[in-house]
Amino acid sequence: MSLMVDPHEANEAYTAAHAIAGFQLADIAFGVLVRNGILPKSEAERLLKQAIAANRTGDPGHQAAAELLAIVLQTVFKFHPPSRQ
Repeated sequence: MSLMVDPHEANEAYTAAHAIAGFQLADIAFGVLVRNGILPKSEAERLLKQAIAANRTGDPGHQAAAELLAIVLQTVFKFHPPSRQ
């Protein structure tokens, strides 16, 4: 008995997996860069806003990417670096 997989469904699952991985990578990368002082918070916010704006006008896949990047932006926005003593 062989299991038949609809190629369209397989492609959608593959695309969704890429989106999730990309979102997680962006979230971790921006968080680490900002927390470690490698990328200033203001620059991270600017880059994310630019990427969000570029993706908002695209197809539904790009619009979904914009929404995920907006979540990353909120994470960066909420970060407050520790005060230096």
